[in-house]
Amino acid sequence: MSAASKNNFVIRMKVRDDRGNVVGETEAITFKGLLHLAHEDGLQSVRTELVQVPSENNDRTAVVRATVRTRKGVFTGIGDANATNVNRRIVPHLVRMAETRAVARAFRVAVNVGAVAVEELAEEAVATTTVSTTPVDDNNVNVAPSGPKPALVRARGRDPEPETAATTDRRAMSEEQKKLLFRLAYQLGEARETAASRVLEALGLERFELASRAAAARAIDGLKAHLAEQEQERDAIVQEARHG
Repeated sequence: MSAASKNNFVIRMKVRDDRGNVVGETEAITFKGLLHLAHEDGLQSVRTELVQVPSENNDRTAVVRATVRTRKGVFTGIGDANATNVNRRIVPHLVRMAETRAVARAFRVAVNVGAVAVEELAEEAVATTTVSTTPVDDNNVNVAPSGPKPALVRARGRDPEPETAATTDRRAMSEEQKKLLFRLAYQLGEARETAASRVLEALGLERFELASRAAAARAIDGLKAHLAEQEQERDAIVQEARHG
């Protein structure tokens, strides 16, 4: 397996605190990438074991052990999840997240990837990261000429709610919305060379400067739906492997 193959799934992210300040930088690999690399190494089985059931006595922390078998051998990983290292949406599904993290860690050991998996990062940290791969020049994307640009209002200041916008909001897509769209594209497994195209496809546009906040909000919802479907498929793979 070449280093280039691994790098296709690795993204570099700037980690921000709750005030939006950059506090560090990390590399992360997507679960989709790890699964792809594991199949390249002859993935044979994935088994998981619930080590700790979340309860009031352990701060509602779920712990799962995963065992991965490839043609190279047997590898294990431990995953944990509680209310302090996942976002509110995931809190009702702590066991599932712990299982996903455990499998991701076992995959990383199996395929010899040093970068942490996106799923291993605290969800709140992931939600406030800025993807920082080799810069993508959005204005130089090869696209066909389009008609007259719709009138968009350029707004200043930080967008407090990048995921929501009125359906008639003609203000230009905010920088926060654009960052979130790219972040979702990377989480869906897009490489830096293809992320811009995936975002434009979600927007239904040919150029970023044509995007309104309303269009961006719809695109965010669409990519999140795809991500949820991907998570369900991933869970199905894990469950099938457990009972296989």
